[in-house]
Amino acid sequence: MLDFELLRAFVAVADHGGFHRAAERLNLTQSTISQQIKRLELETKRPLFRRTTRSVALTDDGEMLLGDARRLLQLEEAARHRLSAPRLSGMVRLGVVEEVAGGSLPSALGRFAALHPGVKLEVQIGVSAELIEHLNAGRLDVVFAKRPLGTSRGRLVWREPLVWAAAETFDLVPGAVLPLALYREKSVSREAALAALGEGDLAWEIIYTSPSLTGVRAAALAGLAITPLPASAIVAGLRVLGLQDGLPRLPDLEFAIYEKKRPDKAPAALAAALLALAQGPSRPTI
Repeated sequence: MLDFELLRAFVAVADHGGFHRAAERLNLTQSTISQQIKRLELETKRPLFRRTTRSVALTDDGEMLLGDARRLLQLEEAARHRLSAPRLSGMVRLGVVEEVAGGSLPSALGRFAALHPGVKLEVQIGVSAELIEHLNAGRLDVVFAKRPLGTSRGRLVWREPLVWAAAETFDLVPGAVLPLALYREKSVSREAALAALGEGDLAWEIIYTSPSLTGVRAAALAGLAITPLPASAIVAGLRVLGLQDGLPRLPDLEFAIYEKKRPDKAPAALAAALLALAQGPSRPTI
């Protein structure tokens, strides 16, 4: 019988592309993750990763094991929750940013509702700063949002690149004023983009604003402007611009879960279920 802790480390390395990030997600040291992978390779008698100084990639045997490992971990998680989950009731008010409102988030909420049928969920979608303010004011119980740059509050769920996105047909003219599409409200992505542009000498102008990711992405798809997006939000019809195009580098985005200082049992259980997304087969896509 394969050890679930070893499988959890294996899936984390595969999903996050390396031992260092897997260690961050599982709150372990990199050496512990490395030892767990070695133990798993000894148990399976097969190499599971191809390692170089720059990358970690699954072998063919690793690819075959990955699907089974995910299913086993999902079954183990479901069984553990059924046996240990307290009988909870009440209302949990959840705030999420649009970037994580799709993908695997609905299934995570569905699993939570199945485990805790006595808990009602109320979901609000908004921008990070607004949602965190609602949490601080007691109007929300749990928030799943982008972490403001330079802060460490909240529990990190994942990190991904923030990139400049433009329509595939967009013509970036050297020396011309750069048209921007940004969130209307103060947002982490907007602040990061303006800070990066402020360090250079590019001429730019905000020509389009929207309260949603869908809105700024639509502007980029229409060829009206470029916009900063999480890498996972790039869709067909968009291309990524970067240093080779004369644009400044953008920082990574961090997505975190925020709770009250002394959360009730139901909100704490929901926060734990959402945090498990970092260890699941796929994080929410946009």
